[in-house]
Amino acid sequence: MTEPQAETAPKPQGRHPVLGGIDVFVGLLVLGGIWIALPARWWPVDVFGSALAVALLTSGVALFLGVPWARHVGIIIGVVALSAGAVLVTALAFTASYLSGLYGPVGGGGALLLAAVAVMIVPYLVVFPAAQLFVLLRVKS
Repeated sequence: MTEPQAETAPKPQGRHPVLGGIDVFVGLLVLGGIWIALPARWWPVDVFGSALAVALLTSGVALFLGVPWARHVGIIIGVVALSAGAVLVTALAFTASYLSGLYGPVGGGGALLLAAVAVMIVPYLVVFPAAQLFVLLRVKS
């Protein structure tokens, strides 16, 4: 007589707890950066930045829980976040070079500040979305 085998709960196929946790962290970081750290309100930044943050939070929770549509949403949000990060870093770099070239040594301080902001944005809105896309596009659905 054979022993009855213990039934194990099936593991969700699309579960990525690390990617989900980082998406939630970046979403909260973007929301905090927009609504707490920025000293002035400007509706394009408020609307589009908040929409990106909510999308990151949604993607993060979905990836963490392993819902069936999590991979697809993660890929879409990865592309959107990577595009937004690339545009933002490029705009900051062009603005920093403009300030430095137009105002010389006086504009150098502003250029240094913009360069520092760009360097702080790169890990969260360029490197992580690129890594997320790399992982999610390699996974078979």
